[in-house]
Amino acid sequence: MRPELIAPLRRVLDWLVSHRDSETGALICRDHKIEHTGKSAGAVVLAVELARHAPRGEQDELLVIAREQCERIVSRLEREGDSTCFTFRPGRHDPYNCSNSVIDGGACSDALAACVMFFGDRLTAGERERFTHASVLHAQTYLRYTIVDKGVPAQCAWAMTGAAQAYRLSGHEVLKLACEVGAERIAGIQRPDGSVPYHPVRLGAAHPGAEDASAYYQSRVHAFTDFALRAVQGEGTSVSPPDHGFSKGLEFLHGLQGPDGIKVGGVEAKPWYWGAHYEVVSHPFDIAAFAAEWRRTGSTGAQVSMLSSWRAWLSHLAPSGEPTSHLGAYNGTGARRDSYQCSFFWAAHACWISRSLAELEVALDAESAAGPEGLDVRSPGGGGPGTVVRHFEDVDLVRMDSPSISVWIRGKRPPGNAFHGSPVGGGIIRVHDAAAGRDLFNPRPFERRPEASWSGRRGTLRPGMGWREGKGELKFSAWLMRNRWRSGARKDALLEPLRTARRAVVDPAGSAVSTGFDREPELKLEGDGTVRMVSSFAHREGSDGLGRVERVMRLTALGLDVEERCVDPGGTSGLWFRAPERAVVHSETNHEVRYSIGGHRSEDGAG
Repeated sequence: MRPELIAPLRRVLDWLVSHRDSETGALICRDHKIEHTGKSAGAVVLAVELARHAPRGEQDELLVIAREQCERIVSRLEREGDSTCFTFRPGRHDPYNCSNSVIDGGACSDALAACVMFFGDRLTAGERERFTHASVLHAQTYLRYTIVDKGVPAQCAWAMTGAAQAYRLSGHEVLKLACEVGAERIAGIQRPDGSVPYHPVRLGAAHPGAEDASAYYQSRVHAFTDFALRAVQGEGTSVSPPDHGFSKGLEFLHGLQGPDGIKVGGVEAKPWYWGAHYEVVSHPFDIAAFAAEWRRTGSTGAQVSMLSSWRAWLSHLAPSGEPTSHLGAYNGTGARRDSYQCSFFWAAHACWISRSLAELEVALDAESAAGPEGLDVRSPGGGGPGTVVRHFEDVDLVRMDSPSISVWIRGKRPPGNAFHGSPVGGGIIRVHDAAAGRDLFNPRPFERRPEASWSGRRGTLRPGMGWREGKGELKFSAWLMRNRWRSGARKDALLEPLRTARRAVVDPAGSAVSTGFDREPELKLEGDGTVRMVSSFAHREGSDGLGRVERVMRLTALGLDVEERCVDPGGTSGLWFRAPERAVVHSETNHEVRYSIGGHRSEDGAG
């Protein structure tokens, strides 16, 4: 195995183990001051997978790590009160764990089984019995039920990973059946365009914005489902599992990923998770999904996307082995704040990269064999040169690619507020220059006058609307404040309620309107690749859309050309258009504007 693949993952594992409490052996997160048992399970899987490619002496070191953490995991298995369920603590029982029993349990049953199946002959009989018993008991009493009744598809899929591994240990057919039924259930939730809603309203979501697609969660649904179905098929089976929406789901994942490996963060049901407009900590799941795609299809596009995702993740990995969700400044877009989850979570998730090492090595070998030009780096599944335009209709997302730039345009999106639903839309949401390796446009969420939008004011202040929209978010911001304070981000903690009050209450109560706030624009993709959009002037929460702005967007070989005309301001006063910072404005009047992004470069390289 190539050292350049092994070394970063070993750094991650060593960083995780550096959190070890010398008395108990528990890995204690320095941010949340707690043992994230479900993430300690990730350390076990990392140790197991690295041991597959390590010499005997190093395997001994990795066995020590895996054995100790498995003992910790077993010690955290407890009965849920008078219930017949056994779950791994803390799970949902400590809010600072920032997880729940489904996610933690799936990871724990998976890790225990992985350790037994790989290190089995080097474990004592007692260890094998304890690890196996805990894995299967949790899967039998808890996971097999959550697979078919949890409302969040990603959580169901994570439960499947633990149940499938427990099946491999026990042979209990009910666990296999649960995984097969779970895969069918998730396929029934997935939309025809391949996107998976984070949490459907019909399955219990508290806000319709949670039903939006999620760039963060999309890949894990398919990576976990593929992993579970392969596990229950049995060893030595070369036939791919049933599709169950996998192909369409990967098409959508390719559509989200840019040539730089970064996904378009503007498509996100849970924007409160992130301190920037993008993140790379979902890339371990992306890599696992693309690796599964390559195993199924052998496509070059899967290899290209796998390597792009790997390199983007690697560029955000500190020398210590600590992952980061985003850089302090990225592509000249300015400072960012910390994301909600902790680095311990993200480091543990790297175990899904370790499960894709063989596929990554094949992809690197293919890239080397391709010569100086390398593999085809165009992002639409490795497609060739020229202009490619795709419309993911259920999410109303258009992806446009030319040899020089990639563009994402969003039409309709679910209702949203400060914490739920994609915060940007109603037009262009990202433009990436592949040649320069930088974004030419990536709007900041929750701007009062969004870029690439017409804005103004209508009516008077609406305090009642602001309170109705934001009172629940204010309550939740108190939890976020406590969480950030505990992790040492004191300034962020003090600012959290103020930031939430502005986004959740003050802005929806205001008289500001914008086409960028419109949640119901009409988007039409024409046969020649032209995108036509009709937008209205809506308030921050998307209500009272009035007026009409017509837009025409065309992708040329050089860049994106945009023509906009305000046909009817709909009672909007102080009408104002804000062009993207790196756009070149060719003409502008009070009601019309024409500009382009890309193709016209200033001395500093910006469009």
